[in-house]
Amino acid sequence: MSIGSFISNRLSLREAGSNKLPPAIIVAVAGVAVAVFVMMLSIAVVGGFKNEITRKIMGFDAQVRVMPLQALYGAGDEPLAYEPGIRQVIERVASRLGKNEKLSVALSVSETGILKTADDFQGVSFRALGDGHDDSFSKSVLKEGNLVSDSVPNGIVISQKISDRLHLSTGDKVDAYFINDGVVRPRRFLISGIYSSGFGDYDEAIVFAPYGMVAKLRGMNHGQGESLEINGLETDEISLFAQELQGALMDAHARGEISEAMAVNTVLNTGAAYFNWLALLDTNVIVILILMGCVSGFMLITCVIILILQRVRLIGLLKAIGACDSQIRGVFMRLGARVIFSGLALGNILSLLLIWVQGKWHLLPLDPESYYLASVPVEFSLWSWLALNAGIIVLSYSLMLLPTGMVSKLSPVKTLRFE
Repeated sequence: MSIGSFISNRLSLREAGSNKLPPAIIVAVAGVAVAVFVMMLSIAVVGGFKNEITRKIMGFDAQVRVMPLQALYGAGDEPLAYEPGIRQVIERVASRLGKNEKLSVALSVSETGILKTADDFQGVSFRALGDGHDDSFSKSVLKEGNLVSDSVPNGIVISQKISDRLHLSTGDKVDAYFINDGVVRPRRFLISGIYSSGFGDYDEAIVFAPYGMVAKLRGMNHGQGESLEINGLETDEISLFAQELQGALMDAHARGEISEAMAVNTVLNTGAAYFNWLALLDTNVIVILILMGCVSGFMLITCVIILILQRVRLIGLLKAIGACDSQIRGVFMRLGARVIFSGLALGNILSLLLIWVQGKWHLLPLDPESYYLASVPVEFSLWSWLALNAGIIVLSYSLMLLPTGMVSKLSPVKTLRFE
């Protein structure tokens, strides 16, 4: 054991002749704890918020969408046939990127219409997905009833907002009107289920319907659709997969493997407004981390200065018996470390406890109309937690080098006379 370790272990942070901690120590420990608490909650809440909003956006929209090139620019309305050549290209790209087992590929089709009751009406988009689609999102937001199925060709799932506005419940029947080339086509539907995602922009407009019914309204045959929806990717894999798929589809068209040129689009483009908004949240977190770091750093520096002033005569005595400045600085660095780790422990316990409670019971509510979520979302990330604690430790030790530098300027003669 070094001399510095031995001396620091013998020293106490408590006041002489008392079991109480000095106010400066209490404030410093509280400052570090509050900083850790606020930083950890900021990271957890922003991470949870981004993940939940991203999950909802990708639940309503495809991560990667394949469509005829003309349809991308609105120049054509020809149906897309899911021919074997397209399927093989998608499978080759997925295999090359190691995503074969995770992907879901399904035809999609939509049609705009009007739901009308005796008292009110609502313009909506009927969205339908063919075989092979991932219905995990639909199940997660379904509040009552059943999902759409081709076994109930007139069954639809509406949102809670549409249900409240039109006063419809599961089991009710509602008329819908579709207008195409000046021709009005009425249909009567059965409300099979009601969903609520809390995402107002989508809940007000999206109605889930059986694929066969919507395809028939669009005049499409079996195996045809508006586009192909590909899901099952991680968010950071979408752009790479789309680029690889676009190149492979162009090459396949040039070789005559597929009949027409295809375009690839992603949810990162169609939902760019939302993703840009979510990206701004990272700036808020950075600002909070900087502010909390400054507050806790200031308190820590003040605490170390007070520790040095309280032990000025000890510093003079150590210098008089031959201790070098680095050894004496090490004593106060270790004392400061006790403050840091006390604050870290307290801040981590409180923040992790609150994150666990909120994640389990959702005690803190939100207004879905403003935030698209019914409660404050939280997500614990082990890597973020480790990085935050490691960063605080490194920053704290770096800041303690400033006040401990006072040791080298203290004279043994003057410090021994210090009262």
